[in-house]
Amino acid sequence: MRTLLLLAALMAAPLLHAQNVIHAMAIGNWRNGPVVYLTPVFATTEAATTPQLIDRVKREHPELAAAADIDVMRFATVEEGEAHRASLKAKYGVRKLEVVLLEAPAAAPATKP
Repeated sequence: MRTLLLLAALMAAPLLHAQNVIHAMAIGNWRNGPVVYLTPVFATTEAATTPQLIDRVKREHPELAAAADIDVMRFATVEEGEAHRASLKAKYGVRKLEVVLLEAPAAAPATKP
């Protein structure tokens, strides 16, 4: 019984360490445009994989569903993410590519019963 508990604890240990809150943003059509999409910075965990985050941003932002290439960037703080988002907007502007700053999806309005 003690061995079984030890085995269960060892298997669950990595999951506990990967639950720190981090922040991320996605970039659509980042290689050659013609329109580059930058999502807002959003909260996630270290356990979220890149494919999971890409699926999430495609659901939240229909503009990214047809994007040729999507990349996800991760940050420790919201401020770091926002600064990088502004930097990317400027860099793509220098390359003469149109940049669309996507907004966070609006929360569904509450309905009265």
